[in-house]
Amino acid sequence: MVKLICSDIDGTLVKDGTFELNTAYYDEIRRLKEKNIYFCAASGRPYSSIKKLFAPVIDDIYVICDNGACVIVEGKPVYMESIDRETSIKIIGEIENIEECHTYVSCVNRGYVDKNAMELYDWLVNGYRIDMELIEKMPQDLPEDDPILCIEMYHKSEAEKKAVENGIVERWGREKGLRIGCAGKQWMHINNKGADKGQSLKRLAEIIGVTYDEIMVFGDNINDLGMLAAGRYSYAIGNARQEVMAAAKYVADTNINDGVLKVIRTL
Repeated sequence: MVKLICSDIDGTLVKDGTFELNTAYYDEIRRLKEKNIYFCAASGRPYSSIKKLFAPVIDDIYVICDNGACVIVEGKPVYMESIDRETSIKIIGEIENIEECHTYVSCVNRGYVDKNAMELYDWLVNGYRIDMELIEKMPQDLPEDDPILCIEMYHKSEAEKKAVENGIVERWGREKGLRIGCAGKQWMHINNKGADKGQSLKRLAEIIGVTYDEIMVFGDNINDLGMLAAGRYSYAIGNARQEVMAAAKYVADTNINDGVLKVIRTL
């Protein structure tokens, strides 16, 4: 019997970078909770964005945010995995030197973008609705007292290609062991080695007393692969990447056709 449903957000529940969640999900989350089936939103988004997206039911769900760097239970972090500042500064400096690329840095208190990336800033504030702050220069002006949970490499259409061509994946992923994953054509997530959606889902399951056989998971992109392996009932959404399709046991309808909603309504 399913006791925990864990779903990615962008590309799975909504179109990438939007805030248009079908409100029927709120009713389903409440209905399932009455049957002792709980919902977890797992995303590369920070908690400030997820909290707003799920505002009507935020007290009824669990949250895995910043690509697995933080687990939220009852509105409080129960697990956190940050990147040390010295490493972060080096990575961000390399990203900022790549043509047409910018960095969004997700920290515990808020997100940061420099003033030369106003288009990105506007999308993060108005699309993802993240609590953001503009800084004068990236990474020099990042506050020292706000731990870094996730570094996001942004390119308007070819983030994965740019990260590979410029050695970001090889140097910081394969050589240094950081977790680097694609989350859509615009984003490459960079997290500390201990941060992963799948590992965080396992930690959450242990905390609330749920087993592998009682978990249902939905995802669409590379950064969802670990999460899909953490539950018996793994679904690739209909618009998922081929690697995700191959890894999942089942395929749901597309995000625009509310594939996740169709499946959970059967529970």
